[in-house]
Amino acid sequence: MNGGVFEKGELKNRLQTALSFMLKTGASIPLRVMPLWLEAIGAGIFMALQLDKRPGLRERLAEIDGKVFLFDAKDIKKRFYLHIKDGDILLIPHIAVAPDVTMTGAFDVLFELLLGSVDPDTVFFSRRLEITGDTAAAVHFKNILAAG
Repeated sequence: MNGGVFEKGELKNRLQTALSFMLKTGASIPLRVMPLWLEAIGAGIFMALQLDKRPGLRERLAEIDGKVFLFDAKDIKKRFYLHIKDGDILLIPHIAVAPDVTMTGAFDVLFELLLGSVDPDTVFFSRRLEITGDTAAAVHFKNILAAG
């Protein structure tokens, strides 16, 4: 910070750090009662920050363009869809098509998976993450997240 003004990118980094901390350390209680539309807005902002932070991720998403991933956080009884479209991740609460892949686990596991801060193979083989559907798309998405 310089004279009360944030350096370029500093505010975004601070917001992302604060959001990540809040989501990891206690967001499960508010998320249980939060309306889906509000969740979608917050999660959309978070995903945009992740894509900005990891530019290689956006390019690689083209490899799975059109795929729909359902993330089912059993512990907070919430589901959300990631639709990969035009190098972007659209996070939406409902979609009219069946997902290509369903990933089920606790909120913190799914969140860390999206952050790329947990090894997808480790959480899968430790049975903290269940994957059903198009296995090839799931493995490809996992590799994109891990490399991002």
